[in-house]
Parts: sequence; structure tokens; C-alpha cells
Amino acid sequence: MILLITVLALFFVRKPRALPLLRRRKVAALDVDATARLLLISVTAGLPLTAAMSIAADELESSHELRRLIRRARRDGIAVALTAATGPSGRLFHQLARAHMTGAATAGAIAMFIADRRATRRADTLERLRRLPVALTVPLALLILPGFIILTLGPTVASIVKQLLGGLL
Repeated sequence: MILLITVLALFFVRKPRALPLLRRRKVAALDVDATARLLLISVTAGLPLTAAMSIAADELESSHELRRLIRRARRDGIAVALTAATGPSGRLFHQLARAHMTGAATAGAIAMFIADRRATRRADTLERLRRLPVALTVPLALLILPGFIILTLGPTVASIVKQLLGGLL
């Protein structure tokens, strides 16, 4: 019982420290996805890529990377700026640079990026779900097995104790 309380205490003590890190990762992933969606909507509507990036920068709250990219695109050219982009959105911008330099459809490149991100998130989720039964084996054994043993063996043990101590009571 003391072991179980110790394990649960360690789990709950360590958990709050990990939550802010998870939130930061999710925020960055949502920004990349939101940027890609806004760019796709704008480009599909017929806007040039630089105008689409300006609209996305205006709509997103944390768009420092995108604003830096727009400034560099005005100074050096869109292809150079997209190729030199780094950060969380770097993969998206590299695909856009490739599409811009080869003359491929920009909307198609953005749509493929969104589809790839969705497939990657889905695969990661399925992988975590497949590992869940293995991770839950120990907690289930620690929490359910003692109650099951008490319920199944309890009446038998109680009757044996009663028979042994029957004459003393």
C-alpha cells in the first residue's frame, strides 16, 4: 500500500512540470498548421504568395517568424527568403520555395504539406494509442488485482478463520 501511494505521489508531482512543455509544443504545432491553412485559403483565392503571407501574419498572434520572412522577401526576393527560412515553419517554407522555383502550383504544395502533417499527427496518435495497453498494465495490476483477490478469496479465508477460531469465540 505504501508502494502504491509512493508511485502515485511521484506521478502527480512530476506531471505538472511536464505540462508547460507539452503546451509549448502544441502552440508551435498549431501555429504552423494555422499558417499553412491561412496561406492555402489566400493562395486559392488568387492572392500572390507574399500577400498571402502578409494576411497570415496579420491574423496570427505569434507571427514573428512570418514577419521576418516577409521583410527578407522584400529585400532579397521570395525564393531566397523561403529557402533560408528556419524554425518551426521551415519545412513549409522550403516546400513553398521548391514550388516557387520549379513553377509548380503553390496551393498544391501547401495542400500536400497540410496532408503530410495530418498523416504524421494521425500516425503519432495511433502509435501512442497502441502503446497504451502496455503502459496501463502495471497500474491496472496494482489497483484492480488486490480488490479482485479480496473479493474472490475473502469469503473463503473468512470461513477458514471462523472454523479455526470458532471454538474460541
